[in-house]
Amino acid sequence: MKEQLKPYFTQDIRGYYFDKERNDYFLRGVVGVKQCVDRTRNDKAIKQAKLCPVPFSKVYSYINEFLEMIRESNGFSKKNIKIDTIQLESKEHTIIDNGIIIKDNKWELPQGHWEGNRYVDDFHDKKYDAIKDKFNLERPSDILWFKFTNEGHLAVVASSNDINWDEKSSSGVLVNEIKEKLDDSFVFVFPLTQEMIRTKDQPNSFYREYTCAEIELAVGNYLISKGVPIIDYYSHMGGKVTNKYGSNE
Repeated sequence: MKEQLKPYFTQDIRGYYFDKERNDYFLRGVVGVKQCVDRTRNDKAIKQAKLCPVPFSKVYSYINEFLEMIRESNGFSKKNIKIDTIQLESKEHTIIDNGIIIKDNKWELPQGHWEGNRYVDDFHDKKYDAIKDKFNLERPSDILWFKFTNEGHLAVVASSNDINWDEKSSSGVLVNEIKEKLDDSFVFVFPLTQEMIRTKDQPNSFYREYTCAEIELAVGNYLISKGVPIIDYYSHMGGKVTNKYGSNE
């Protein structure tokens, strides 16, 4: 199973530039954010917007399908099939299998600081704690989230406890460039449970079998393989090329 999943953990080198001083590849910027003049991601967004959106239900199903593959590769063969609800503040939201459909919610951005190489979380929205408790997550940031445009396009595949509809972010700028708007009426959230990040044989390993960033990369690539257009096409691939699984050079 892991060999079958391996291609989805591959970064597309076309979304990166080579920095000679740091001797590594880094994600290209977006025109409209800071002083970037490289239009690679902007032009890709325009091309993706010309593709027909895939229905929300299919996108949700594809995400769930791939996360089940991750669970199976970790030794959990029984599928996670369930219908449930979760209370976030005063509102109830629907859980279907591995994900949550969250409607009409506003999110406060996390705040933190760096202590050397360690990031310290000073504040995050309490709704992430409710998700953490419901799914028995190791960290409030162990989630994938998916936001869409008003025309039904998937805007971005993201991870961590920073759900937002910021029009000044890279994905927000790209959505504006294609003359669409971010749809803040709902968001798909998929908690990354211990069965997704650790194997059945080594549940207490110091190292995770899959990091959140790796699952974000793989899920985004799986959606692409299924024909789902993503406006911020390269964002889920990470800030730099890791070369853990190679790259499409």
